[in-house]
Amino acid sequence: MDRRKVLKNVGTGIGAITFTPSLLSLFQSCKQETTLDLKTFSIDQYSFVTKLMDIIIPKTETPGAIELNLNRFIDIYIDEVWPGGIKKLFLLGLDKCSQIHLNTNSKNLKLLLDKYLKVDKKIKDKHDDLISDYEEQIELGNKVSIDQDIIEYVFIKKLRDITVMSFKIDEYVAKNLLVYNPIPGDYKGCVNLQEVTGSKAWAL
Repeated sequence: MDRRKVLKNVGTGIGAITFTPSLLSLFQSCKQETTLDLKTFSIDQYSFVTKLMDIIIPKTETPGAIELNLNRFIDIYIDEVWPGGIKKLFLLGLDKCSQIHLNTNSKNLKLLLDKYLKVDKKIKDKHDDLISDYEEQIELGNKVSIDQDIIEYVFIKKLRDITVMSFKIDEYVAKNLLVYNPIPGDYKGCVNLQEVTGSKAWAL
């Protein structure tokens, strides 16, 4: 297995592999719960993640990530679905970021997101390779260290990926913002997207 390819595709892979009826049930339960019973995050971490998610998908003329309770969903999703290695590295990055930026205002949090999400492709590939090597050494039982910037990059990138993934599977988004077909019809390969869906993406 090419670990680097797996790493670079983990954001979309997690969403595609684990999209099951049980995941939908989990998603709906998050919207129905009235008490905040955190599974993955501490209160401070949850507050920090919520601020970042609100910047990644803010409320406009349509609901944003927080109005859709996506912050509550990913708290449970990470705990129940993510493999231990991915979760550990993500939480390490979250811990470092939140310690530094917990009380940072929205403008500077946006700059933090831009710092890691708008990197040059060569830098991104270099980061991904270093992360892959780090995880491989951890699996072998070796003691290794990794640069703080790389750890923060992992956290920010995976938070963006899971925020977008959870947004796409939300019922409101699927039925109102995407093209939703609960019972798929005939398969048509090469078609004009504008004619078929009005340029909208299909709901998952």
